[in-house]
Amino acid sequence: MRIKILTICLFLFTTQICAGSNITKCSGENHRNWSDCVGSVALDGTAYVGHFKDGLYHGKGTFTFSDGATYVGEFNKGKESGYGIFTCWVHGAKYKGSFINGKKHGYGVYSYPNGDIYKGNWHNGMKHGEGEYIYKNKRVEKGLFSNDKYLKLNK
Repeated sequence: MRIKILTICLFLFTTQICAGSNITKCSGENHRNWSDCVGSVALDGTAYVGHFKDGLYHGKGTFTFSDGATYVGEFNKGKESGYGIFTCWVHGAKYKGSFINGKKHGYGVYSYPNGDIYKGNWHNGMKHGEGEYIYKNKRVEKGLFSNDKYLKLNK
């Protein structure tokens, strides 16, 4: 039942995206054949609304994970790539920033469920490079991070 409701909502949302624009609405049953169009698909408890190219999520779109978490942003060849916002509604975590191949990469801000915040660079999904980790109690670690670990203050 949840999937049917989600599919209907996705269809309505997609129709609104295409209304009044020169964007082609995807057609056909098999999304793997869609290209250069906007459509929606619900599979295995997940859902996607947005642009397709060569059967893959490509361009701007919204992906909803099976646990309800969402990613709103840019896709490249089926992966989160470019600027996006990931929100985990269950845990309360949120990330705004750059992605490459589905991982945090480049500059971004991650708000942890416990109130901590990291602002800085990411590499392959981990804190890496210049950054600032601000704890809920206002203690700050500012400087270099490597493989998700704080190293030292910059001088």
